[in-house]
Amino acid sequence: MRKLTIIGLVCLVIFTTTVIGAIAQDDADEPVTDDTTTQIQDLINTAIDAAQRAEAAADAAAESQAVAETAIDQANDALGHANDLFGLFEAMSGAVGLVIPFIAIFAGLVGFRRLENANTELRQAREKFEKDMEERAREIDKLQSDLKETARQQREDSARASLALALLQLGERQYKAQDMQGALDTYDRALDLDDRNPITHYRMGYVYVHTDRFDEAEKHLSRSLELDPSFMPAVATRAYVYRRMGDNMDPGVERDMVYNRAEENFLRALKIFPKLIDEDGESWWGSLGGLYRRRGQVDQAIYAYEQCAAAVPRSSYAYSNLALLYGQKQEIEKMISTYGQVEKLAYGEIQADVDNYWAYADLIAARLAQGKVEETMEVLDTALNVAPVDSPYTISTLVDTLNRLRNTLGHEETEYIIPILDHIQAFQAKRYGTNAQQGSMPDADEVLESDTDDNDEVS
Repeated sequence: MRKLTIIGLVCLVIFTTTVIGAIAQDDADEPVTDDTTTQIQDLINTAIDAAQRAEAAADAAAESQAVAETAIDQANDALGHANDLFGLFEAMSGAVGLVIPFIAIFAGLVGFRRLENANTELRQAREKFEKDMEERAREIDKLQSDLKETARQQREDSARASLALALLQLGERQYKAQDMQGALDTYDRALDLDDRNPITHYRMGYVYVHTDRFDEAEKHLSRSLELDPSFMPAVATRAYVYRRMGDNMDPGVERDMVYNRAEENFLRALKIFPKLIDEDGESWWGSLGGLYRRRGQVDQAIYAYEQCAAAVPRSSYAYSNLALLYGQKQEIEKMISTYGQVEKLAYGEIQADVDNYWAYADLIAARLAQGKVEETMEVLDTALNVAPVDSPYTISTLVDTLNRLRNTLGHEETEYIIPILDHIQAFQAKRYGTNAQQGSMPDADEVLESDTDDNDEVS
């Protein structure tokens, strides 16, 4: 635009010079008056005013400051050229009046071009705005669609999670009814609906360990802790898995390492929740006590079972294990006295739950420790029949407990226990297909290495 202005002014100067030269030849003697000067000034002002109005129109239409500044610069250039011409026109004759309209027209042309450019920029800006609005509208439509899909998915997830929770309750009832496989099947269905629920994985791990499937148990318990690292029931149950794995290993460094891992997890959970209990309502201190007993750490085992009794004082579980530990320390009177307490507690538990196998096992051990053979036979078959079909481990605990009792009280003094052991092991072989030695009587070292505790639901 600046080049156009300069070219126009050059043409104007050439044209003006030509006209003035022609007029000067005819009117060389005519002086320039004040009126003529005033008229020239008015015409120039008129031209300047027209240029300024064009400039103002262009400025109002422009969107950017850069365009406005360019327009002002161009207008100032035109004004400077006009002022330069003003001095020249003061010496001219009245013929200058022919040039002024040309200046006004040229200034108007400049303003018109600036206004046209501004309109073009406005149109482009409007088109860009409309395009941006269309893009925003598409984005809003997509967002609304995504929100609807998310809401639909959340409704489906909520429904699936609700059904999974209902299945959790059903699985728990099946476990309480000693239907281990049924509980596992139910939990598996719950995982199909919601595989990110740490409780479902924990429950599956708990049932698996009670059916002696330790690898599956560890897998689900580890997954539960991946989903919720602070879920202490899963930590304690995994500790129990390690302890049970160690129970099935030969003495040596590897078993010690597995036991150490179990102890570490037990202590981690019990430090945070000292009264933490398992799915059978027993304290996890009992499982830790079972670990210490297997290591031969009798005093630590007694301490753990005392904590267990404090956490669940109405359960016979801790007292039954304490009785045997007192006997192991040759505190026989304290042992028999404690078994008297076990008998009362276990009988009360049976009255509250006729399917409580562990209470039956404690009752049998307590009565035999006191020499109550006939009372034992009254509940023996009932106890064996309520033992979980899917868990051979449960009857093995009773066999081990009675063998420990014989070692503690002496074999000659406890010969009356042998027929009962034979009866239990015959039932065990028939149900589970085991080939246990009838009436086996391990020595003291074998007792310490036995696989299970009496009434050791989780230990």
